[in-house]
Amino acid sequence: MTDDLSTRLAVLTEDRPEPVDPAASIRLRIDRRRRRRRGAAIVVTAAAVTAAALSVGPLLGSHRSTGTESEVAGFAPPVPSVTPTVTTTATTPRQTKTPMGDHTTVMPAPWSDEVFTKLPDANAYRPKAYYLAKGSIPTQQYGVLTYSRQGCVVTDEGPANSFGRVHVCFDDWAPGQRSAFHVAAAHTREKSGEVLPYTLVVGAVSADARKVHLKSAGTTYIADATATPATDQLRFFTVLIPKKNATVASVTPLDAAGKLTAPPANPPQRHGCGDQCTLATPR
Repeated sequence: MTDDLSTRLAVLTEDRPEPVDPAASIRLRIDRRRRRRRGAAIVVTAAAVTAAALSVGPLLGSHRSTGTESEVAGFAPPVPSVTPTVTTTATTPRQTKTPMGDHTTVMPAPWSDEVFTKLPDANAYRPKAYYLAKGSIPTQQYGVLTYSRQGCVVTDEGPANSFGRVHVCFDDWAPGQRSAFHVAAAHTREKSGEVLPYTLVVGAVSADARKVHLKSAGTTYIADATATPATDQLRFFTVLIPKKNATVASVTPLDAAGKLTAPPANPPQRHGCGDQCTLATPR
């Protein structure tokens, strides 16, 4: 009898295992929540540490600024950046020793690196245009500019355009040629109307020149032979003759010792500005 009861109980136990503990799933959920809380705490702690580290930077910077840089260990004193300037005459623009533009050689004075910045006109000259001179006549103020290694010269004028907006490139040099120039008579309005008693002469000479003697109707005019960053192959000059339709008899370029200069050693080759500019007169 006892054996039969034991056998029955064993069969019952094998066929019907003990029910799953309901508390096990609850404990599993609690463990998961605890792990999530620990992860969140770690993230918050890391963020706090990062914020603290970032806040220390400005504090250190503000601490350093209370004295000079040389007073802070490990910091070298700043080197001042100074661009020296050269005093010029009233007709020659401001000069500096900072190379810029087409070439990097700062040539001996007369030298002008004042950049023409008037928009939108400045966008037409690449890479830059530089002032050679500034002047005025009764109808307008004007500037004479140079740009391009081709030795191009243009005028920046007022609404009257009294000189007709000169645009000439000095890039056609014959063997033995010492100078080239262009003459523009002034009018009340762009090559029309009354002729004014002013004639503008712009020209180019060797890079060795420093002065130019220009003769017109028995009078000699002396002008600077000005170099610019536009080209190191030529120097340029401008002369305003106070006469109607003046003509040029001769142009004599002189070096720093007052001696006649040789022709340009390496003048620009013919490239030109197409139909936009006029041909220069050789001398």
